[in-house]
Amino acid sequence: MHEIHDFEALLKLEKWALYSALVGIVAGMGAVAFDLLTSACETFFLRILVNYSHEMLIENPSLEFRWYLLPFITGVGGLLSGLLVYGLAPEAGGHGVNAVIRSLHQLSGLIHRKVVLVKMLASAITIGSGGSAGKLGPVAQVSAGLSSWLAHMLRAIPYDRRIMVMCGVASGIGAMFRAPLGAAFFAIEVLYRRDFESEALIPAIISSIVAYTVYILFMGTESAFYVPRHEMPSVYNFPLYALLGVVTGFVAILYVRLFYGMRNLIFKNIPAPKALIPMIGGILTGIVGIFYPHILGTGYEWIELAILGRLSLDFMLILILTKMLTTSLTLGSGGSGGVFAPLLFIGAMIGGTFGALLQGFIPGTTSSISHFAIVGMASFFAAAAKVPLASIVMIVEMTRGYEMLVPTIIASVLAYVISGELTIYESQVLSKERSPFHTHLLIKRVLRHYKVESVMTTNYVAFKPYERVIDVIMKSIKVPYGVFPVIQGGRLVGAVIYGDLIKLISKETRMMPIVKVMKKNVPIICPNETLDKALDEMLSYGMNVVMVVDSISNMKLMGIVTRSNIMELLWRRSRRAS
Repeated sequence: MHEIHDFEALLKLEKWALYSALVGIVAGMGAVAFDLLTSACETFFLRILVNYSHEMLIENPSLEFRWYLLPFITGVGGLLSGLLVYGLAPEAGGHGVNAVIRSLHQLSGLIHRKVVLVKMLASAITIGSGGSAGKLGPVAQVSAGLSSWLAHMLRAIPYDRRIMVMCGVASGIGAMFRAPLGAAFFAIEVLYRRDFESEALIPAIISSIVAYTVYILFMGTESAFYVPRHEMPSVYNFPLYALLGVVTGFVAILYVRLFYGMRNLIFKNIPAPKALIPMIGGILTGIVGIFYPHILGTGYEWIELAILGRLSLDFMLILILTKMLTTSLTLGSGGSGGVFAPLLFIGAMIGGTFGALLQGFIPGTTSSISHFAIVGMASFFAAAAKVPLASIVMIVEMTRGYEMLVPTIIASVLAYVISGELTIYESQVLSKERSPFHTHLLIKRVLRHYKVESVMTTNYVAFKPYERVIDVIMKSIKVPYGVFPVIQGGRLVGAVIYGDLIKLISKETRMMPIVKVMKKNVPIICPNETLDKALDEMLSYGMNVVMVVDSISNMKLMGIVTRSNIMELLWRRSRRAS
């Protein structure tokens, strides 16, 4: 018996080593493509059209650039992003990670392939044109979408697809931010405010390391930020880092409320098409950028200057407020981008301001502004995103400031606790017990005891390939389910969806045979299989019906199972139990 279990464990390990490596390769290449595309957009919009870059302003503080074009450029970026997102894939709007979390909770990681391209283009345009946003959300959603597609190609079951998507999140982030271990922790921690997905940790680490390797082959190995080496902070300064954690925790509460307040109270109430609203946010961001161009794009150069202690106290205070405002304008209006870079930016400025104030009031303090800026980044990210473990490891990896590990832990944990339940990722749930996916697992354990034939319906509505669209609509209008088998000679050849047919009732298409619009790839199952597999088939295809055939080779239609059939079975079982 032990030998059987050992063999099964070995097979599982080999499977996930392969799956994780494949995800890492695909996601690593996706991260490279997105990085290059964003750089190209930034070069075109800001360097060529506006004659501006952060590096140019750092080298020449009195830089003359075409400031009058900024609102136009950021507005055009918002417009293009809005048209792409709301015209093709609305789930690609906002900061990306929310959509991935929602998919992992509700759809077992199912992400439409078009989201990948739309998110990549829309986010590259938003960031490249000067929108106040970051790359983490987009690269996470792009990598997650690629992983979902790969899972579909490998015919992975929903449970495995979900883990592969988490591996994709870890891979994209670990590669782009050169923080493979922290990214793996982020992928398993970001789903919950007070929990994590431990079973995905090892696959996520493997895929993240592979993606990181792929990425650095093209983009180099330098760390995200240059940080001067310092001695480990004195234990006597630990209370100061604890106080910084308290400050970042309270500021995180303020920022999350501002972010969603502007979205819900202002942008959602603007009487304009959704596709145009990101343009309004972009224009307003550009107006602020005229006076403080430092807030445009990701702003990593200014984070580095804060870490190096080269920014004045009053200037860092201004950047905190303006970055909070412009990120809320860019992303709250529906622009496509991430919140990670803005969180790091704000956190670094809070830490730098805190350190500068301490040095002014307590000249003898041995901790540098650099230390406080690093700890500020980690603790603010931990508080706002509810990922304390990931924030600690990621910031240490990104800065290579390993001597800051203990102060970072102290501040991040305090900030995380103080910020309470507020989170920038509103799709997070409290714990696994609140996740629809894990509720679904409990249901599947029950359904495993029932055969498909025990609930299948033999009194179903079916159509032939050459029946007309209008006739099919009339016959199916009162049927409680919306997916109908198409049969020829008793064999299943496809299915038609009522919602698709309704779109075809114009004069030109109402007489069209349904063979031209039917789906040939449909969920199927055999009568002797268990109901948990039937539910998996429904979820995999996004349909509420699964077709029951005598065998995969013969495809003779025996009946159908609807989601209502399954729910009725569960209801009867719960009544008996009570």
